[in-house]
Amino acid sequence: MGNGIIKILKFMWDCVLQVVYDGDEKCILCEKELYNCNYICADCEKRIKFCNDPFDIKFNNIKITSYSVSYYSGAMMELILKLKYKSNFRAGETIANYMIDLVKREKLKFDFIAYIPMNKSAMKKRGYNQSRYLARIVSDSLNIPIIDCLKKIHQTEDQIGLNHDERWENMRECFKFIDKINIKNKRILIIDDVVTTGATTFYCAYELIKNGAEEITVLTGAKSKV
Repeated sequence: MGNGIIKILKFMWDCVLQVVYDGDEKCILCEKELYNCNYICADCEKRIKFCNDPFDIKFNNIKITSYSVSYYSGAMMELILKLKYKSNFRAGETIANYMIDLVKREKLKFDFIAYIPMNKSAMKKRGYNQSRYLARIVSDSLNIPIIDCLKKIHQTEDQIGLNHDERWENMRECFKFIDKINIKNKRILIIDDVVTTGATTFYCAYELIKNGAEEITVLTGAKSKV
């Protein structure tokens, strides 16, 4: 019953988007005319500096394998900013589709998909969690359940403007596992829009590891300074 309702709601949302964007066949970044089913043109896609290799986020002798679609620059940075601050969900869909391609290309295996949570005040201000939005698209495409298993329990400073050590201290003990879901011996993919020092994703991953997860992989739209 629950899955059926979700599918109906998703269908209704897709219908709404078709009405809102009907006839809009321009690149969402440069407004060049498009003649395919993409949301960005070939020239803008060329401005995405794709990442080719995984990398590790390390802290206290714990290592988390991570992947990013691209570096946080050029067209990818513009897409992420449009999603986060302009509520441009076509930009989010574009980022998520690149994520899906990466998962398939790297043959990543996981049982659940999680995402970086927001605190209540930030959620109220923005109206949506961009990481959950990306996770939902990936989940629907790959038919792998998304789980709401993490909660942000402390208000934190904006990470922008903080140095490496300040970012790690800012996020320490900031997240809590919601134990209504059994993740013991499960492989979990954590999704976020951008990873910088890795502090946020590490502490989320650490909460899942402490509560029995077998393996954590991080996937982001972009990476910066990792």
